[in-house]
Amino acid sequence: MEKIPQLHVLEECGLTRNEAVVYLELLRTGSTIAKNITKITNMHRTSVYNCLQRLQKKGLVSEITFDKVTHYEAAEPEKLLALVKEREDQLKLILPELKKLKETKFYTKHEVRYFKGKQGLKTVFEDILNTGNDYVGWGPEKKIESLLKYYFIYYVRTRQEKKIHAKMIYSEDSKRMAYTKNPLVEVRFLPKLFYYPTAHRVYGDKVAIILLEEDPRCILIDNKVIADSYRKQFNVLWKIAKPA
Repeated sequence: MEKIPQLHVLEECGLTRNEAVVYLELLRTGSTIAKNITKITNMHRTSVYNCLQRLQKKGLVSEITFDKVTHYEAAEPEKLLALVKEREDQLKLILPELKKLKETKFYTKHEVRYFKGKQGLKTVFEDILNTGNDYVGWGPEKKIESLLKYYFIYYVRTRQEKKIHAKMIYSEDSKRMAYTKNPLVEVRFLPKLFYYPTAHRVYGDKVAIILLEEDPRCILIDNKVIADSYRKQFNVLWKIAKPA
């Protein structure tokens, strides 16, 4: 699995890019003064001080004065887990209110929705997890793994915890890839010529058609007739595909 980029993960935890840079440098250098952080990060002095103040409020940085000079030190990385848990708990507190807001409005059910970018792609995979249905699909999983990086690890683990089973058809040249051995997934293979830069997932009454580019796109169709039609197409391919 590709190494998880530290800055990106820290941003996902709620830090800004500059805050993440400052925190990482404090971990590397230990106790130091703001002037040194400014030199190392090449950030403006004011930006560094603003980051330090915000990190202190989040409990990620402490300060101590030696000889009338303020030194800063990063808190233990485990504090990040507590920070994420706190954000999660706060969100859970307001979820009932947010749901009530949605219930007070009239929403038209859209059969076709369009998602753009990696975050949009994550939204579709979250929908698969939330729906909880077993699913079928085909397409280049390696590209999905590359695009979603560490989220893909979370997705596989959560799918296993929810006991969501899947049948997947991959290209023959992916037989030795780790994702072909994911738990609760039955896999078969078709020749490489069959493949295009798209992936399909059929779950419940929904079909996700994903264009796997650097900036991915996804069309999500919520229609039982169309979903059943795609399942029939999948079953035809499944019969001619080769077992692992």
